[in-house]
Amino acid sequence: MAVTLFFLTIGIWISCVLSDPWLVTGFAGFWGLVLWIRMKKPAVCIFWGVLSLTIVAGILWNQAFPEPDPRPGLYQVYEVRTGYVLAANGSSRILYQDREANIHDELYIENLEPLTGLKNLHLFDFADSMAAKGVRWRGTGYIRTASDSLQGRLMRYVRNSPAKMAAFYGIREKDSLLVKAGLPVLAFLMVFENLLRRRMKPNAVHFCLLPPAILWGWLFLWPAALMRWVLFRLIRLSGLQPLAAWSVSVLLFLILKPEKVASFSLVFPALLQLCSITRRRSCTRYLMALLQILYFGSLSCTLIGGYSLLRLLSAASFALAFFDISLEIEWMLPEIPIPAAPVLLVVAAILLLRYKIMQKHPQLLLCSLLIMPFSPYLDPFFHVYMLDIGQGDCTLVVEPFCRSAVMIDAAGNLYRDNAESVILPFLEATGIRKLDALIVSHEDFDHVGAVEAVQDGISVHTVIRDPTQPVPVEYPMLNLLPDRTSPDENEGSLLTYFSYDGHGYFWPGDAGVLTEELLMDTFASLPVTVLKAGHHGSSSASSPSFLEWLDPDLVLLSAGRNNRYGHPSPEVISSLQSMNTARFCTAESGMIHLASWHGFLFLETAEGQVSCLSTPAGR
Repeated sequence: MAVTLFFLTIGIWISCVLSDPWLVTGFAGFWGLVLWIRMKKPAVCIFWGVLSLTIVAGILWNQAFPEPDPRPGLYQVYEVRTGYVLAANGSSRILYQDREANIHDELYIENLEPLTGLKNLHLFDFADSMAAKGVRWRGTGYIRTASDSLQGRLMRYVRNSPAKMAAFYGIREKDSLLVKAGLPVLAFLMVFENLLRRRMKPNAVHFCLLPPAILWGWLFLWPAALMRWVLFRLIRLSGLQPLAAWSVSVLLFLILKPEKVASFSLVFPALLQLCSITRRRSCTRYLMALLQILYFGSLSCTLIGGYSLLRLLSAASFALAFFDISLEIEWMLPEIPIPAAPVLLVVAAILLLRYKIMQKHPQLLLCSLLIMPFSPYLDPFFHVYMLDIGQGDCTLVVEPFCRSAVMIDAAGNLYRDNAESVILPFLEATGIRKLDALIVSHEDFDHVGAVEAVQDGISVHTVIRDPTQPVPVEYPMLNLLPDRTSPDENEGSLLTYFSYDGHGYFWPGDAGVLTEELLMDTFASLPVTVLKAGHHGSSSASSPSFLEWLDPDLVLLSAGRNNRYGHPSPEVISSLQSMNTARFCTAESGMIHLASWHGFLFLETAEGQVSCLSTPAGR
């Protein structure tokens, strides 16, 4: 019975994480097959089928009848984070940016706007993380009434202590694995529990620890890890076996905190406890490494010491916080950036061979994780990434096996540091350690504003501003019409043309109609598969005659959401529609990624669109 409940719980948990009706339906069929192979009980499979249909029906219902958009009015703060709070009015939830607001404060919201942000592959998307919590709007207004509740007064009391805010609430300026893994109070309770078990029976330990844990959770807003810890021990008091108690506690948590279904503070401690229950403690360090890579794209050197070291550090940080001492050992240790995607492939392959290899050689999993930093040098695809940078341009071109990496433009932004928030983190996430060239199409801020910051953050072999300067790569990458004279800076943009795997790519900067006419007069034809529309899709470029002459298979547009210039222009969109030319814009799709291999050309976007644009036979 306990095993059946466990498998059903895992199925429900994964279905809630997927949250897409088609994905849930596909997973339901796969998990039904797993249940049949594992248990051979038709009743269990039928029950799982009914349960899956109920979950899919619930998802479809929520999509057909979404929550109404929030309206201005009174909202109460229910969660406080670094630099912002979340507030609710009935079922409506909003984000409010204020460092002074406390729990249960009453806000008067005057204006509301959709919560949007830059969407780039491999990078954290704040808007998506908020949407997972049911928060899709940002409000502006003022604090109408400060909370008089005990929790509110307590938060105001510790607000000036960074150590207490980090240990008690998980609120700190710099993220820490100690906090991400579940607030340090959980580690303190676990260390204290181990000490008590040496002198007391298990039930006596639970009776001793549960009252202070419940009181702490009520006072400090029930962190996810602590809530599941309390639920598990309350259920254990009923006499259920550990595995059954674990399953029931997870199910109850999903009901009480559905927005935390995929949070690291739930997944991390829950799976570690599962390793302990199933007596697979040897898997703990591998699981810790895998989860950190999947969630944060890096491997902390703290994890080398294993779970015991992490738990002791967490417990120590909690105890020291009472004396306003902040423990910073963990994040002072270096982290190794590791892309998550290849890790998943390697782990999946190893799990398929689990019964042949893993039982005798579990170290293979750790070894596979350690070679992941070198995965870019094992990648046979040619990559073109057009970053979602807002209103501006930034493209990264990476040769197979990371033989070269070239960036075309690095846009600046007046309201954020694009290099720090997007460009450098993306280079780190993809394993790029240096740039062979950074091509500056022209000196407009939305093309060159982050160049110096990129140079400060990563080794750049050469910055190319002169169209006659060669690009140091082995495949064709040229600046067309290098000797032309231009009436203005936009028309003088470097015209970058490169080709690989039989596909041509043309990046014209902000060059307009005059340059396009000169290109048509100079070249009989220009083999182009992918065109980045000139001047962000402005009507000053991409004339109908030029588009017809070039005849690209795909047109990419780089523009900011709701930009004040109206890019891309309706005229350009109309021309592309009349030609039946595929187009993607960063304002709608986020980052656009092209990958080619021996004539195959694939496309994916940060919004989830995936397509095969060309095959060798279709060239």
